Amino acid sequence: MTSVDSRSCTLVVVPASGPIAGNRIGLPTGSSGGAGVLRLGTGHDAVNIGVQAIEVPEVPADYVAVAEDLAADWDIGTFVDDQAWQFEQVRPHRVRRIVLELPTEREPADVTRDIAHAGLAGTLLWTVPDTTDLFLSVNGVPHRVLEIDVDGQQTGLVSLSQETAVELYASSVRAGVDVVVLADISNSMTVDDLPVDVEGPRLFGSRNKWITRIDALKQALQEMLDIRLQVSGRVSRLALLEFNQSVRQKFPRGGGMAQLDGSSPDELVTDFRHAIALLRPEGATDIGNALHEAANLLYQHGRPGNEKLIVLVSDGANWTPSGEQGTGEIVHTVKEPVSLVAHLHRDVGIRLHAIGISTAELFHRRGKYQPSEAIVPNHTLLEELVKVGGGDPTTVGGLDVLAEYFTGLGGGITHRVSERLSEPSPPGPMADRTRAALTRLHVAGTADWDKRRDELRSLIADHAKGCNDQANRAYGRPLWSYLHLHQLLTRELGQPTENLKTFIGGLTRGLHVAQGGPPFDALRGLLEQLATADAEYAALGHLVGAVVDSPPSGQVLIMQRVNDELLELHNTLAAMPAVSEANNHMEDDTITRGTKSGFIYRD
Repeated sequence: MTSVDSRSCTLVVVPASGPIAGNRIGLPTGSSGGAGVLRLGTGHDAVNIGVQAIEVPEVPADYVAVAEDLAADWDIGTFVDDQAWQFEQVRPHRVRRIVLELPTEREPADVTRDIAHAGLAGTLLWTVPDTTDLFLSVNGVPHRVLEIDVDGQQTGLVSLSQETAVELYASSVRAGVDVVVLADISNSMTVDDLPVDVEGPRLFGSRNKWITRIDALKQALQEMLDIRLQVSGRVSRLALLEFNQSVRQKFPRGGGMAQLDGSSPDELVTDFRHAIALLRPEGATDIGNALHEAANLLYQHGRPGNEKLIVLVSDGANWTPSGEQGTGEIVHTVKEPVSLVAHLHRDVGIRLHAIGISTAELFHRRGKYQPSEAIVPNHTLLEELVKVGGGDPTTVGGLDVLAEYFTGLGGGITHRVSERLSEPSPPGPMADRTRAALTRLHVAGTADWDKRRDELRSLIADHAKGCNDQANRAYGRPLWSYLHLHQLLTRELGQPTENLKTFIGGLTRGLHVAQGGPPFDALRGLLEQLATADAEYAALGHLVGAVVDSPPSGQVLIMQRVNDELLELHNTLAAMPAVSEANNHMEDDTITRGTKSGFIYRD
């Protein structure tokens, strides 16, 4: 396993591109790359960052390169000279499930799509028990991690995979939603096959060993109400419909939908509690008709901008696709339910969640009833409805399932990312700016500063002349007078310096660029930073991206950085079209002012 630290290497920040970007860090050739943890500091104050280490030929020996975006996310300085750090290769554990919090006011459906396509498979995270500061970056936007399931792993390096189940929790404060709860009150809901002593005695407080399906539903709805009364924010509204062969609205009593949260009047809260208490099982089941009525309610009374959601709660029913003979409780369906839900989701924007009460296993464990199609839980239809309805996969089970879902619904909505997480794109080519920054690291280890200064002076001369020629072609005037360039090359750049402040002043005056604009911003910005920078070694080191420890090293490293910017400017100007003949005869004062040319002509 690879382990490098501040005693053997220098940690340096470089522009992000190619193999050094995001959570990928660059190691010198010959190091053993792989997943691991970058640890900044020691003891309880240490910061642990999950990273993927890659061997990069351009990274010099005794250096470890991290990208600017990673450094910005974790407050890593350009150098970490005064802070202990370590990279250690670690085998990550795979994440089975992760729940993220919606961080913005965007539509949750759009965010779940972004999560699926953001190339998150393989993303590394360092987990700590009960942390409140774990975030996952999705396209540069941090999402707080609310829950993470890693096979019991409490602390350490974990990795997302294409098989990781991802959920997005949108609190009611962040996302307005109109919810219609469809409560099954068919005869089968009277079956008492939910074991209280195994699941949920704290929540439901029953002394009975078994509780009926309808009582479990009532208790879960009361739990949901209690949670909703603790929050208020963006308008989130609710309606409760009961159904068997027919459909009846139980809340609000006057029809439509009502905002039910911490700001609701006491009378409205009381009405909802009464509506729950009055749910009475009887008759058979017609899920299709119930879905149709719920959709009509959302269509007529849904608030523009709110998400539209149907929550179907049922012990299920036997079902066969349209065209085949249906059995069991579904014998009155006026519309084939799967086709109806597919239409509602695709064409109307209504999503459907389905909660399956009880299971066949629980029913048979009860052992009190003769098995029959009418009362044995069957969630086949619910599963099919969710597949086409854009909701979460069907949740089935006993009291704990109902309590968990409706408690969550009280404070917000959870959205399952239905697609598998995509793989990240392979690293592209390394950008010139990144390569130049790494080249400066090689330069920083050079003892023969005079030789390197002479090499750079020749390169700067070529690139400055090239910029002049290309500017003359593209704008009709050179950037600098050749006399001033000659003086700069022979005076400031031609002799070693013992006074960096004087050297910087002559350099920035000689290459002055007056006008901003995309072709000139990078060079102009660098010159302005140099002109205002403190001539101390540490400040210059941050600016040039390498260690400055003497006037000769500072002179050469500044020349190297200026050369890199001149080369980039030359390439940009060379790609621009030539100036028109008319522009070649523009008034000199127009060019000089920079209103058209983007530079100042110095004679």
